[in-house]
Amino acid sequence: MPEQRSVAITGANGYVGSTLARAFSAAGWRVHPLQRSGPRDARYEFIPYSLADGPARTLPANLSALVHCAYDLRARDASSIERTNVGGTAKLLAAASDVPNVVLISSMSAYAGTSQLYGRTKLACEELVTARGGTSLRLGLVHGGAKGGMIGALQRVAKLPVVPVLKPDSHQFTVHADDMARCVLAAAGQLPIEHRVLGVAHPRAVPFTEIIASLHGTEPVRTVAIASKLLYRGLRVGEAVGVRTGFRADSLLGLMHPAPDVPNVAYWAGQGITLRDFAEAVSEE
Repeated sequence: MPEQRSVAITGANGYVGSTLARAFSAAGWRVHPLQRSGPRDARYEFIPYSLADGPARTLPANLSALVHCAYDLRARDASSIERTNVGGTAKLLAAASDVPNVVLISSMSAYAGTSQLYGRTKLACEELVTARGGTSLRLGLVHGGAKGGMIGALQRVAKLPVVPVLKPDSHQFTVHADDMARCVLAAAGQLPIEHRVLGVAHPRAVPFTEIIASLHGTEPVRTVAIASKLLYRGLRVGEAVGVRTGFRADSLLGLMHPAPDVPNVAYWAGQGITLRDFAEAVSEE
């Protein structure tokens, strides 16, 4: 009988991380969540962890894979963001020097030329993982299942009596949570991988207004078009004086200037994995 494979997942209490923890466990992997506090699920073998300090104890021997989801959104300025997230990734990789397969959960916001701090930080983390011989997966806008992450924030916006929409309309590449989990499982369980950076999203660019309409529900959406640059400046001013709206200016920048395409997306078809279009996946929920 083959030995049970094991995976450590940082940020396993977040939207993406918790989805992955469930998927790995369902696939028969032993799951070690790396997070600040212990999970309620007794199946998981918890290891205290923070980006700033790294794992509180030595990682288990014979780990099959490390999936790095954790990202600290509390830092606001560029130096703090880099110190916490890029420095924390370097510290984690050093602690996981014996782990054969490292998968970074990156973002479609990470692309050459991005002006978004989040995207640039993810690019820097990708460089560290590439140098380590790992794989970076650039997730599109993850939707489905629990409503956390960016899709959770957009759902709150979509439920407003009058919904602000960007002018001009933007787009996002999207991926259903179940499809995303299949990709991460495949990447964690396969060595070597042909590409160091892989996009995980359906290649159709989904208009922002289509996403909002889907999240709003069956009633007609009442919208007001707002110039994206004006909204961005307003959020920046609010953040400068300590006003927190629940939606960051840097996140809006990612909606205003999305990635041009999904890198190496054809790889997944070769692995027998279908990435469903947004409309198709929503209709099947």
